[in-house]
Amino acid sequence: MAGLEDYNNSIELLRIVISDKGHGFGHECVRLIKEICFKKYMAHRLWLDVKEHNHRAKHVYHKCGFTIEGTIRECIRTDNKYESLIIMSILETEYQDLE
Repeated sequence: MAGLEDYNNSIELLRIVISDKGHGFGHECVRLIKEICFKKYMAHRLWLDVKEHNHRAKHVYHKCGFTIEGTIRECIRTDNKYESLIIMSILETEYQDLE
C-alpha cells in the first residue's frame, strides 16, 4: 500500500499476487486490506490500477465493491506492445455500505 500518510486520505493498493487461484484467497486478501485501510488508517479512498486484460482481477475487485473510474491508455510497454491500465476505487462510504 502507498499513501498511508497522504493528506487527502487516499491509499493506493500497489500489487497483489495470488498464485493459487480459485480458492477465494484474492477476495479475502482484498477484504482485509479494505478493513485495514478504512478502519486503521481512516482512508477516504482506496484505489488501484489493474491491467486491462486481467479479467480475473477486475472481477475480484468489482465483487469487493471497487468501481471503474477510467483507463490510462497504453501506458505500459511490455515486450513489443503497449498495455492499458484500468483505475478502480472504493470510497469510505461505499465500504461502510458493504459492511
